[in-house]
Amino acid sequence: MGCGLRKLEDSDDSSPGKIFSTLKRPQVETKTEFAYEYALLDFTLQASTNPEVIKINSVLDIVAKVEEYYLKGYVVGAIHPVIQPVRHRKHLPASHLYRVVLSRLKVSPKHSAVPVGQRHARLVMEECPLTYETQTNDAAKELIEKINAAAKRGMKFVGFVSQYYLPSKHCNGTSHDGDAELGLHRRHGSHDNCKSGNEGDISGQLCESGMEEEPQLESGHQTEGNSSPSYSKPDRGGDHKLYMVFNAFGEDSACWTYQEGILSMKVTRKGAVINTLDANWLELTTFYYKQGLSLVDSFVCWETPKAGDHLPKSLEGFFIYEEEGSGVPGSSRKGNDAIVVEQWTVIEGCEIKTDYGPLLHTLAEFGWLLTSVLPTPILRHDSEGNLATKQVVFLQRPIVWSSAAQTPESGPC
Repeated sequence: MGCGLRKLEDSDDSSPGKIFSTLKRPQVETKTEFAYEYALLDFTLQASTNPEVIKINSVLDIVAKVEEYYLKGYVVGAIHPVIQPVRHRKHLPASHLYRVVLSRLKVSPKHSAVPVGQRHARLVMEECPLTYETQTNDAAKELIEKINAAAKRGMKFVGFVSQYYLPSKHCNGTSHDGDAELGLHRRHGSHDNCKSGNEGDISGQLCESGMEEEPQLESGHQTEGNSSPSYSKPDRGGDHKLYMVFNAFGEDSACWTYQEGILSMKVTRKGAVINTLDANWLELTTFYYKQGLSLVDSFVCWETPKAGDHLPKSLEGFFIYEEEGSGVPGSSRKGNDAIVVEQWTVIEGCEIKTDYGPLLHTLAEFGWLLTSVLPTPILRHDSEGNLATKQVVFLQRPIVWSSAAQTPESGPC
């Protein structure tokens, strides 16, 4: 039960996941003034036999699909592809899956079902063109300027979402150009209440035998790398678009400002394919959390070098942090505690079998708010032959006591 925090141990990358926190487990599982309710919706750009996976023709269709949730007081907190669509991953059925995480304050004597500030919210997506040659530093400046300009119009930034447009087949476990089959339909275990065999604990979500080697997806024609959630060089016959996602509240709403922070990850590769990644998430983010900023999204260039190019041992990107208030540093802000989860999400065909949903619902009772999910291009097969991908989940909660003396705790789940 709970977030499954354990003492730091040596572990390999086949563990079901790892959890890192600025707090020790008893404090993580202490109730606060707030609690949340989450709704998790899965969308696909392909046909699906599972009625719980919602068919869309474009990511722009998500706006209309979530309207009924906004009427109930929910707002979108994160939108992300289930896997990062680089190289031949663009052709996998799972690359057409998107997850939308909505949240609302849980009804209590202190909090109404629909907070006043959320009654007039609506989801907005705006296309965000970038030049393909843009470097990360230039992209950071350009994107932050666009986000801050929108914030002045009452737009609260949610994140980026991209769509790669390709002719697609039905979601039946097959892929384009003779790529490998990667599983058939079974059941869906993460819609809304996220029922699974592990209610609220990551432990055991993958078989104890661990996961096998990287699937061989590099057959067929050569495909240019993709950058996500930013930009990519489109293949011939395809197109890639980047969208900015906002919750729009109106120009008279609170003012938000945004800034970037460093994101650096060590990676290992099997050939040109990224096989593992490692980052000190708390070291990268705690400085901003202590200032009361919220981590809302990230920008990483996952582009795979061409044959013969130097293969870097690290990836550089940036986090996007939000400051709410008058814009004056330190103005009535409380610091935040954080939880970061490295999660293996298991996919059967075009449906999600195991993911961060049960853990999220458990942490919601203790006031933890999901603010961002970073999907990665790292893929494995579990012992049952199902596809698994690594995702990094970020949650935060206002500091409720002095945690300065606490040692950040981390460990495998």
